[in-house]
Amino acid sequence: MKAELQMEESSRLRNDDERDTDPLLPKSNDDHGDGGDVVVVVDAPSPMVIPVLNASEVVEEDDNGGDDSDLEAGSTPCCRICLECDGEEDDELISPCMCKGTQQFVHRSCLDHWRSVKEGFAFSHCTTCKAQFHLRVESFEDNSWRKLKFRLFVARDVILGFLAVQTAIAAMGAFAYLMDKDGAFRNSFSDGWDRILSNHPIPFYYCIGVVTFFVLLGFCGLILHCSAMNSNDPRMAGCQNCCYGWGLLDCFPASMEACFGLVIVFVVIFAILGIAYGFLAATMGIQRIWQRHYHILTKRELTKEYIVEDLHGCYTPPKLDQEHEERLKMLNLL
Repeated sequence: MKAELQMEESSRLRNDDERDTDPLLPKSNDDHGDGGDVVVVVDAPSPMVIPVLNASEVVEEDDNGGDDSDLEAGSTPCCRICLECDGEEDDELISPCMCKGTQQFVHRSCLDHWRSVKEGFAFSHCTTCKAQFHLRVESFEDNSWRKLKFRLFVARDVILGFLAVQTAIAAMGAFAYLMDKDGAFRNSFSDGWDRILSNHPIPFYYCIGVVTFFVLLGFCGLILHCSAMNSNDPRMAGCQNCCYGWGLLDCFPASMEACFGLVIVFVVIFAILGIAYGFLAATMGIQRIWQRHYHILTKRELTKEYIVEDLHGCYTPPKLDQEHEERLKMLNLL
């Protein structure tokens, strides 16, 4: 009995010691779960609740912040011509017309370039909403660099046209050289005044190319000139059948020398016509180039004199002085 009583007392003391060594925070099976939202501190004077955010809530907050940044980036104004948001320091984004949304803003330099190169009413009106710009008149000092630039542009286009003609002549001369590889045609001119050209193949075939170019130009020019005439014109009634009754068959009874002489006559006639049509085409081309570049230069200078105002999205009907309005109408810009 004594032994049993001693064992019960020892087991009771052991249980009391285990209660004294238990932790202050009770263990729970929900500590490692997804729903553990609060932690209670027992030994504090008053219970304190500490909220714990789940991973899904943190991700939602990050997504909301990203949406806000995207909205801010989407509301940044950009130019409707170059589609750039940032420009040079002195190149501001303006709102000159009634356009809204992505078409509202435009760089001043982009708008001035568009006004100078676009034909029609684009100088004084928006080509999208058709609203007239508010133009502020300022004095513009003439710049000699613009005139020099204008002359350089004209010279560039003329030189390019001249190089195109020389390329065509060189191609025809090269074709004649390929057709006369043995030099029989070139050597046939070695007994006369043209022996100088026959001794040098490059000048000879270049001259062949020049003659061929003007003959073809005269032939094509004559066809275009005749096709442009009105067949119903009574003054041309007698010339409609003027070429009837002759052809290549009429040359067969004649000798080869006579046919060769006739070919030379036709070549000379068409070459002279080609020179005349070429001179006319060159004159018209140079005049066209001059007018085009002068018109663009004048409009660029006018963009510096008639400045488009920034309306900041508040459009009102514009008012322009009668003198400047008549001037722009005379230039077909208003």
